[in-house]
Amino acid sequence: MQSHQPNPAELLALIRSGDHRALDTLYRAWSPKVRLFARMQLAPSGLDAEAMADEVTVDVFHDLWRYPERYDGRVTFSTWLLTLARNKAISLLRRALRHPEPIDTDGFDPPADPQYEPPAQLAKQQRQHGVMDCLRRLRNPLQRESLMLWAMEDMPLAQIAQLQNSPENTVKTRLYHGRLNLRACLQRWLAREGDTDAR
Repeated sequence: MQSHQPNPAELLALIRSGDHRALDTLYRAWSPKVRLFARMQLAPSGLDAEAMADEVTVDVFHDLWRYPERYDGRVTFSTWLLTLARNKAISLLRRALRHPEPIDTDGFDPPADPQYEPPAQLAKQQRQHGVMDCLRRLRNPLQRESLMLWAMEDMPLAQIAQLQNSPENTVKTRLYHGRLNLRACLQRWLAREGDTDAR
């Protein structure tokens, strides 16, 4: 018999009563998506997107702990959560650009030597890096966001439109042009990597 997996609304109800385990469950289920989404929002800034995405993620779940009642169910939980992450990423970016901090290199760890990676694993990581790099390079941030939500989060068109506060036809146009730009970038990337199957 399968154990019941509580949905976000149930977890938020438990959080309202002070249940730390419910917050932990929600965090484990959703924090990777929030972190990736925030990182892609912040990556084109040239700042430390990894650290900033971590900050956004902590901030989002801190808000969930303090104000779980803010989710009223009028939109899907994923749309609401990623909208919250988006707003926090934009606010953090604005603050960082107004008050830039010096770069701290004390804790820098150089990347692992690729010769120690199994060839198949290395090739997979390189392809993933290529996709992420091309997504970051999309000049239109709403194209990038639409593609991320559609392809990586499997979010329906109507929800993307809701999150972006745009008509669905506008989102369709963003996805169309975003896919064209992403494909062109990936073809260039694959050609540079010596992959002949760039079609």
